[in-house]
Amino acid sequence: MTKTYTILDCEMLFDRYLAEAYEEIDKDCKRVRIAARTIAIASLLDLTIDDLGRISVGRLRTYTTEHQNEGAMLTAVFDDLRACGDRDLVTYGGSAVDAKVLELSAMAHDLALPPQLKQIFGPRKEHPGHLDLSAAMKGFGKTWHHLSEIMIRMGMPVAVLRNKSEPQFAHDNLDWKAGIDHCELDTLMTAMALIAWRRVQGHQGLRIPPACFALLAAFLRQRPDAVAASILRREQAILLSVIEARLPRAA
Repeated sequence: MTKTYTILDCEMLFDRYLAEAYEEIDKDCKRVRIAARTIAIASLLDLTIDDLGRISVGRLRTYTTEHQNEGAMLTAVFDDLRACGDRDLVTYGGSAVDAKVLELSAMAHDLALPPQLKQIFGPRKEHPGHLDLSAAMKGFGKTWHHLSEIMIRMGMPVAVLRNKSEPQFAHDNLDWKAGIDHCELDTLMTAMALIAWRRVQGHQGLRIPPACFALLAAFLRQRPDAVAASILRREQAILLSVIEARLPRAA
């Protein structure tokens, strides 16, 4: 069965007013709570995997608050997701962070959530339109994998991931190019992890090296000047050598 997905990743800022306001109420709180985050960047990437394991990569697009407020940006993001209503939304750790902040932001701006992010009530119920890959890999165990761990285990160069856990910008110095690059790269990494997970779960015909090669090629066609482009091209060359080594040899 052909499956269609939209990968979502968000970059957030801590709102100083919200953090200080809550600290005024709860002076014993020593950390900034999730409700003090606002969405600054949201990237979406479409991906289709057919019955034969072939992948088709759609458009990568990014929305920011660089020239608009959070409410206007989220309106565009939610409209985009509604237009992708036939696709499963995929996040990495999104049910614990991204979806929660999107929900809080929607409440602040009087916006209805798109169908993929609406809450399904009841114990342990997963929304059929939202796959949190991190939660799926955790299952009923206690071990959470960071996305960078998975990418390293799959052979992605450390140079691509070195600054992944660091904030890309602060309130006083917004580096939008760095933030967008970071967010879009996360959609690529999530898509690669999804491909690998679908393969090990038994998708007939899907093979990780050729699928990831095609994904990298599509990403680089759309973002040839991405900050990690040169490293990703080298990774493409490595994958190509793996694919060629697996080809049957002529007698």
